[in-house]
Amino acid sequence: MTTVMTCSNPAEAELLHSLLTENGIDAFVLDDAFGGVIRLQVADGQETEARRILDEAARTPEAQDTAGE
Repeated sequence: MTTVMTCSNPAEAELLHSLLTENGIDAFVLDDAFGGVIRLQVADGQETEARRILDEAARTPEAQDTAGE
């Protein structure tokens, strides 16, 4: 497994997890039991595609609108 992103917000991690799984990526959310960083991981062979999907999502107008909130 490879970590493709870290999040501090569980809702963000779950949203990105859903985005990846909807696009055929085997993704998993690993939550730190002590309230630290939440890791979004994918199967090793899917890392490149997962990063492409996440990068594309970060560039959408919706993502930019919510980034300033």
